[in-house]
Amino acid sequence: MTKPKPHAPPPGETAEDRLDEALDETFPASDPIAVDPTERPHPDKAPRSPAKEKKHP
Repeated sequence: MTKPKPHAPPPGETAEDRLDEALDETFPASDPIAVDPTERPHPDKAPRSPAKEKKHP
């Protein structure tokens, strides 16, 4: 068996980089940070279509 290769981080900014920038951009300190907490690190695949219902005679 071979060992799985470690995955390289995706290109671009990391979540920590975005958080650091949001904290730097936040002024005054009473403002909430400018990061979307609902942002997902990896978008879901294409939406699933509803399952077709089978009709029984």
